[in-house]
Amino acid sequence: MGYFINNFWNAVTLLEDKEEVENFFKDILSYTEIRMLAKRLQIAKMLLEGYDYQTIKRYVKVTDQTISKINDIFRRDGVGLEAAVNHLRKIEARREKQLRAQSPTSFENIKKRYKGYYWPEEVLALLEKKLRKVVRRRSVK
Repeated sequence: MGYFINNFWNAVTLLEDKEEVENFFKDILSYTEIRMLAKRLQIAKMLLEGYDYQTIKRYVKVTDQTISKINDIFRRDGVGLEAAVNHLRKIEARREKQLRAQSPTSFENIKKRYKGYYWPEEVLALLEKKLRKVVRRRSVK
C-alpha cells in the first residue's frame, strides 16, 4: 500500500501547472469529493483567520463536526494544511493588490491621471529620501 501512496504523491507533485492538477483531480475525484475538499480548505482558512464556528457554519454550509475535524488537525499538527492556506493568502493578496491598482478610483491611478496636482508630494518624497542619506552619512562619521 505504501508504494501506491508514494506513487500518488509523486504524481501530484510532478504535475506542472494548475490546469494539469485540475484535470487530474477531476479525473480521479467526483464533483462531490472535490467540493468536500474545497470546503475543508475554506474551513481551515477561516479557522486560521479567527472566525468562530457559527460564522464558518453559515458561510461554508457545513456541520459543527466537520469544522471540529479540521480544528483537530490544527491541534495535532496541521503543517501541510497551514502551508497551503498561507500560499493561498499570498495569491489572494497579490490578486487584491492588482484589482486595486486597476480600479479607476485607486489612488495610484488618480495620481497618474493628475500628475500636475501631485508633483509637490513627489518632490517632498525625494527630498526626504536625500535628507535621510545625509543624516546617515553624518551619523556614521
